[in-house]
Amino acid sequence: MTGAEDSPPTRLQALRARLVPHEEKLRFLFVGGWNVVFSMGVLWVLERLIPYGPGSALAIAVGVLAAKQIVLSLNWVIAVTQNLFSFKLLVFRTKGHWLREYGRMYVTYTGTFIVESVMIQTLSAWLGWSLVLPRLPTILGVMGPSSPGHQFYTLRTLGEPRAE
Repeated sequence: MTGAEDSPPTRLQALRARLVPHEEKLRFLFVGGWNVVFSMGVLWVLERLIPYGPGSALAIAVGVLAAKQIVLSLNWVIAVTQNLFSFKLLVFRTKGHWLREYGRMYVTYTGTFIVESVMIQTLSAWLGWSLVLPRLPTILGVMGPSSPGHQFYTLRTLGEPRAE
């Protein structure tokens, strides 16, 4: 015996031992933060690629409100797809069932997307801002329900153990 096994744990080892039981929650927070940054970036790019203001071809065709909703909807589809990959592969680490979990991802996010869209459209019209800035305060309202939604519905198959 070298004595190394008997020595007290280092600070790093002690910290790791305290964090291990919360590893999935910490991964969820980190990946969720990345998903928000990614989604905000995509929305910013879409706003520049798809003009939706008064006088734009899209606004003339469907109206400014509907044009804004088209941009928000495209952003949502891209973000939900990216969220599936990041949550499935990095947080919950499930195996298989890609199409079923992709569909469940949309079920989990549909209600919050509707609420968030109304909030963004209202703030955008009221403050005269683009879609990006009004989205920032609405993110807090949609993040809370997503964790249990993904943990217990989207990325779980009953009776099937999680991949580690």
